[in-house]
This record gives sequence, structure tokens and C-alpha cells, in this order.
Amino acid sequence: MSVKLSKIFAVILVLILCLNISPAVHAEFVAEVVTPATADEKSVNVSYVSNDVVIYGQSVTLHAAAKGLDAKKCKYAFFYKYQNDNWTTIEPYSEKTSVEWTPDKMGWYQVCIKISCNLKVYKKYFNIVACKELLNHSLVSSSHIKAGDSVTMSAKASGGMDIYTYAYYIKHDDTDQWTVLNDYKEADSMQWKPSECGEYDICIKVKDFVGQVTPKYFSLTVSDEKVKTPSAFSLTVKAPVSAPYQWSCQISDSKAVKLFEKTSSNHFDLTEPSLLLTYHFQTAAYGTADITMNYTAYDGKIYRLLYHVSVDKNLNCTIEKAQGNYFEKELPEMQIITQSFAVIVDKAEDGYRWKGDSSYPNVAEFVGFDNGYDTETLTFRALRQGFTTIILSCLSPSDTNVRYQLIYNISIDENLDITVDDLDGNYIPDRYFPELNMATA
Repeated sequence: MSVKLSKIFAVILVLILCLNISPAVHAEFVAEVVTPATADEKSVNVSYVSNDVVIYGQSVTLHAAAKGLDAKKCKYAFFYKYQNDNWTTIEPYSEKTSVEWTPDKMGWYQVCIKISCNLKVYKKYFNIVACKELLNHSLVSSSHIKAGDSVTMSAKASGGMDIYTYAYYIKHDDTDQWTVLNDYKEADSMQWKPSECGEYDICIKVKDFVGQVTPKYFSLTVSDEKVKTPSAFSLTVKAPVSAPYQWSCQISDSKAVKLFEKTSSNHFDLTEPSLLLTYHFQTAAYGTADITMNYTAYDGKIYRLLYHVSVDKNLNCTIEKAQGNYFEKELPEMQIITQSFAVIVDKAEDGYRWKGDSSYPNVAEFVGFDNGYDTETLTFRALRQGFTTIILSCLSPSDTNVRYQLIYNISIDENLDITVDDLDGNYIPDRYFPELNMATA
């Protein structure tokens, strides 16, 4: 070896010792000082991330990948920058091709994946946002409507990144194809009137500013509006135990009103033992009818009661009590049969009030509410067999802002027993939805 070559090797050795550069990290050092790769060279870095929107508290996977490079000569490094902060190293140069990274705060991040090979660095940048989970609080006004009626779809979201848009879809159960009623727009409610009876699926999707989408699904039954259920009423009369069944009942128009049941019970009175007879009636059709009750005593005395009943097109009845003579001074009254129920909610916040409503008040109607110390009781009355939706809304004084809303889809059978088919709504955080409580009317 010549003296000249010996001097060159000596100089190189001194530089390595002075800079403390080992062969294993030489590529990293050189990579940090070379100029960025050209546009053509950038196509070499084909790194990718598992997702560009991450729920705060969860991780995103960063994958380093190169195209056209010798993997044995490559080193990979991962960095992030929060908004306008400085760059922070996630993982320094190594042979690792992927890392799990968890953003430590919500907001926008820039991530950079670097590949060092043959004294060059190939960079690729990604924009990642960390945010809360996008929640869908949308509601549908009822799960059961009559043909010709409309259903209201109300979209509501929280979390994610603000600036929400909403989309509405429906699908009949005899098809797999969804129909778009309204694509993504800022409209947070819409009404839809089904064109035919049947079972439908409804989907409301909410989307935030960064493209997160969360769907929520509902079921809807559309029934024939021509099917009407009757209302019921009763009359209880008493008779001496010695001749309890002398009462007779005549209805002037059995097309409007029908007698469907008669029951009896003892009336305990030591001075005058008697039996109570209860006659149960139902409305049948639009019209009027006179109900006459007659009782002939052994002494030939006749007791007579006359009631005039009007039935409207919805099969609701109005009862007028006619003058008559009876065993007692007070004549027995016709009683419309109902079933009361109530929901107890937390007292509305200052500036808000609770309001009760029923989608079909002919089936069940809102009666009123009572204020307690820290609760409010909203009372309803079931009137007949059928279905309806009970809606409780906590509203601002102008009714423009809905703070909370509860939706109870209920079915009422022929005995006025009530079943909650499903319950949905937006209520006080971390509080259970209030139950529907039955009570005797």
C-alpha cells in the first residue's frame, strides 16, 4: 500500500472516531443531512396508515413500505407534529416497518414516515385527526303509523368533529335496496309519508366534518287506516239479592253500540243486601243509540234508566244520562272505561319545561302533570285497543330547543293492558330512561 493511500485511510479513521459514527448508524446520519428526495423518488415511499381519523384514546398503526428498494438496506423512522408544534419522534430509525401510535390529545396531527436507503431519505406525510367518537342520537317519531300518515325523522349527533350533515334512507321489507330520501345535508329533520302499507326499515346517518359516518336503524309498521278499534264503557246497577236478574237491557241501534259482556258482584250492605250487575258496552259504528235499562219489582213497580249515546267517526262515544227512577236518589252513571299510566321524569332545568303528547290521542291521551320536589309526573289515559307513541319532550319556552326527548311505542290490548314495544330517546347523561307506570283509572 502506498504512503498516499495510507494517509487517506488514516484521515477517514480519524473522522469516524471524532464523529463517533458507527457503521450501523452511518446511513441515519447521512440521511438526515442529504437533500429531500425528488418528485420521482417520492413514489418509492408507499407507506400508509391504518386510518386517518382515530377515536381519542385509541391507536393508529403506521406502516412503512418502500417500492423498488433493497429492504436489507432500508431503515425506517416515524414522527408526528401536533398542529403547529415541533416534530416529535415516535420511533427513531430502525428495521421496524410498523408502529402503534396513540395521540395524546384531541386535534389535528401531521405524521411523517421516513425511509432511509443508499444515502437518501424518502418522506411521506399524512394528516390525522384525533377526536371523540361520533354518536348518533337520531329519533323517529313512531314505530307504527296508519296509512296516509307521516313519520318524522329527527337527526342529532354529538362527538366527532363539529359541522354535521345528515342522510335519510328507507327500505321496504320486500326489497334489499335502500331508497335515499335525502342525501347528506344540514337538514336535521324531515317528514316522510309511506305510499303503501307494510314493514319498513329506516336508516338515519350522521357525518361529521372529517367524514366519520355513524348510522342508526329503526323499524316502521304502516297499517291500514280503515281498521278502527272500539271504545268501551260500562254501567253498574244494583238489584235485591232476592231477584237480581230482573234487569233487562235494550239498545235502540245495535249497529252503533253493542253489549259484549255482563258481570256480577256482591254488594255488602247489612241493611239491604244486594247484587251489583255491570253491563259492558263497545262502540261499533258512527251513529247514535238509546240504552234503556228496565227492572220490574215483585210489587209491580218499574224502574227505568235511559242513556243516550253518540258515536263519532273515530268510534269515540259521548254519553248523556236521561232522567229515570231507581232504587236510590242518585242515578248510576255510565263509565267510560280507561286505564291510566304515568311516567316520572327528573324536573326540567331552569328555562325548560316538560310536555307530553300522543301520536294517536284517540287511543291514549295526555291528561296532565304534577310537580314534585325534584321530579315531574306526566299522566296519560289509555282509551281503547290499538297502538300509539307517547312522546315526552323537555322544551325551551319557545318550543324551539329540545333539551331531552323520550319516545315510548306502546300497544294496548282489548283489556287496556299496556305493553311498551320499544323505548328510545335522549335523556340526562348517565340516567336510566324512566319507566312507564300503570295505575288504576
